[in-house]
Amino acid sequence: MRRGKSRTLDRNSMDIGQLKQQYGDEYPAAITLYGVRMPLIHDGRFAREYSSKEAKAAATISKFQDGTAAITIAQLRSEWIAWSQRDRHEFCSGCAWLLEQADLPDMLRFVMSQPEPEYWSSVALAVAHYIPKDEAFALLRDALLRIDNHTANIAQGIAATKHADARPLLAKHLEQLWSHPDLWADDPFNNWRAFDATCCIANLLELGGQPGEYEAKVRALSKHVCTGNRESCGIFLHQHYEWLQKPQIPSPFAV
Repeated sequence: MRRGKSRTLDRNSMDIGQLKQQYGDEYPAAITLYGVRMPLIHDGRFAREYSSKEAKAAATISKFQDGTAAITIAQLRSEWIAWSQRDRHEFCSGCAWLLEQADLPDMLRFVMSQPEPEYWSSVALAVAHYIPKDEAFALLRDALLRIDNHTANIAQGIAATKHADARPLLAKHLEQLWSHPDLWADDPFNNWRAFDATCCIANLLELGGQPGEYEAKVRALSKHVCTGNRESCGIFLHQHYEWLQKPQIPSPFAV
């Protein structure tokens, strides 16, 4: 991640005592991560957010991680409509922590049945891991066909299903991205269609594609007018191409 962008911490079930060992004795009032102290700036229904203005760094920890928040599928179905957008994002970003609950797959199915694509993206990887393969692939395939932009998470979920049809689906998606007229437009942060294309190539390589199949596209993306896209190309694809360098991003939360 780049400086100033929040980072959701990796899932690794812990109790509060373990979290204090990892993030410092001040947790949950503050955390220390990679030597950066970040005080609590938001205590939400399902997550806590931390930030250091001086370090231009931020982090989010799900309350499902330490058990200070809980929910069931019945509650989700009855309460979702009244939740704020922030509550919904916090739930979707952290719900994979509920992996030991038998109703987690139904929670994921519920989120995928909602009309807002932003929530599908947040749970895509969890759908791939906690819903049976054929069903997960169908849910994510249908989601991919219904959205026009910000497809990287959905594509990652499709790849993670390891379904037999995942690779041809993503190959078709890549060609659609490549033909989009906005693919090479500049952006002050990131051209998201180009980012989607970069991630799609990474997913295709994960599914057994050969680097030579995509090298021309990778070379073009590595020279994208947008700095963010050049960086993301190096970050996600450098291990597949010896000529492509991983960028040195000056952040304690660099990928």
